[in-house]
Amino acid sequence: MPLLRIADAEWQFPYDSSVPWIRRPWFAALFFGVLVFATRYPLRPGQLVTFDDVNFAYSIGHFDIRASQPHPPGYPLFVMELRTLWWLRFRRMETLLFALAVAGSIAALAPVAVAGNRMMGGDSGFCAACLLVLHPVFWHAGITSAVRVQLAVVSMAVAACCWRAWRGHRRWVLWSAVVLGLGAGIRPETGPLLFPLWAACALRARVGWRAGGRALAAMAGAVLVWLAPAMLASGGPVPFVRACLDYLSDQASVSSGLFGAAGRRWQTTFWHTVVWTLCGLPGCGAAAVLAWRRRWGWEFGWERLAFLALWFAPAFAFAILVHVEDPGHALAMLPPLALAAGYLVSRALDLTQAEVSPWWGAIVAAASLAVAWIVDRHSAEFAVLWLPAACLGGGLVLRMGRVKNFGVVPRAQVLLVLLAPAALLDVTMFLHRGWYYRGAAESGWHAAADRIEADLASGLALTSAEHIAKTLAVDDHTIREVRRLAAERPGETVVAWESGPAAWRKIAYYAPELPVAVLDHRRIRAGSPAVVAWWRGNRLERPEQSGAPVRMSVPAGARVIWVLKPGSEFEAAVRGAFAAQAAGPVWYTDLPESSGSRPVGEYEIAW
Repeated sequence: MPLLRIADAEWQFPYDSSVPWIRRPWFAALFFGVLVFATRYPLRPGQLVTFDDVNFAYSIGHFDIRASQPHPPGYPLFVMELRTLWWLRFRRMETLLFALAVAGSIAALAPVAVAGNRMMGGDSGFCAACLLVLHPVFWHAGITSAVRVQLAVVSMAVAACCWRAWRGHRRWVLWSAVVLGLGAGIRPETGPLLFPLWAACALRARVGWRAGGRALAAMAGAVLVWLAPAMLASGGPVPFVRACLDYLSDQASVSSGLFGAAGRRWQTTFWHTVVWTLCGLPGCGAAAVLAWRRRWGWEFGWERLAFLALWFAPAFAFAILVHVEDPGHALAMLPPLALAAGYLVSRALDLTQAEVSPWWGAIVAAASLAVAWIVDRHSAEFAVLWLPAACLGGGLVLRMGRVKNFGVVPRAQVLLVLLAPAALLDVTMFLHRGWYYRGAAESGWHAAADRIEADLASGLALTSAEHIAKTLAVDDHTIREVRRLAAERPGETVVAWESGPAAWRKIAYYAPELPVAVLDHRRIRAGSPAVVAWWRGNRLERPEQSGAPVRMSVPAGARVIWVLKPGSEFEAAVRGAFAAQAAGPVWYTDLPESSGSRPVGEYEIAW
């Protein structure tokens, strides 16, 4: 009897190699729920982490993307989730967002485990979920960004439904269209990015024009369920679309050369995208080697490869060409990569159950000692570089001199050996402190290599636990100092923010009684005019003022708390013009009772 019987790009063995309880939905939800809670809860933030979180907090009371409640494109179904939990008495916004982040992480992993087994065969889905749960980007977003975690949820849900249509189940063309239309309500750009996958599946299912039209109509109806209310709440279709297009163009100008970003910044975007999508794969080297067979290769099959490519490529192209600024933006691309890696682990697991090296125990012991030496005696950078090489070498050695395995090496042991390197690498990348790197070379290929290394390192830094801790520590210190200084002069204090260490939106949220003057530019892109806008909590008290110079008027005798970018030219100008006094991360000035004015950069401060 042959070792493998290829049928529809799946392999079967002369014995039952499955573990039934691993493939049951309740076990996947329970197992990954425990893992998610155990790895996220100890690092839960005690405050809103980002500017966007504050926007979502305000959107519970009033939805309007023109006022950034929330920011465009609106995320209407996510806001509905927030309001539902608020109605269920989750009245602390920090707890509410963390609960949604945990629930979203579980809601992404369980379908990867269950539907992934059906899509890729064997225990591919379960192995993929094991690889994804500790992926640095997924881990980071599961603590800091409840909305971006749901990119993985929507991506996996749509792909699972589309797979049924891809396999010829025509009724799933309609159901996948509905899921795609509704899923776009979480983050609207997921709709266009997943539409090519749906369209290819519909064509492959060979549905007629009438059935295809019904599916498109159902998709449009599902979109209108969330789009129509979002437009009405934001002033109508024209203001809604204008706000979305302005926001996309402005945000893309930071990261995309097509929208005006500098070439150096576009290179950084490329390498960040590479890090955020591929950093979970190097630990799968041993699985890739053991899953390979000279005669059959990895046996993905063109159908699976085409499906995965249609799933992954549009989102990756959008990230590179248009916009990706935060690690969480890459989450829609992680499920297909995780399933491809999970397939290799599952195939290696099954093939090792059929044939195994007679030196299995000695090789694994030696590999374990080598890994311990790499991790214990060297830096994290060394470990990230050499652990994949060690795993690849171990996999090559394990292919030598194989003999029949009649249950000598238990399946669970093989699974742990294959998953452990990836888990170790993920934990190292996420928990390491000090990823940032600045090269010393100024010209030549050394300088180019230094820039690439700096981009790769900063990409890892932005997905680390250190990034979360530093962000929270800086914001907490800033807000505490602002509140302390304001308490010394109640009713006579204003905050002036210009690229400060903490987002002005967070300061206005946690100190809603204070007027905050935002000294900014009308757009992010270079050359945009300077403006001043006065906020109190979520209310814009004075519209944006522009001019040359822009006038910022404050009461005579008031205390001005300056929240400024450390080391910037504007900070130096403020300190020189007002003899500002330091108070931790902020500065403050007590203005005289007599009237006056002084120029500071593009602004004029008058009292």
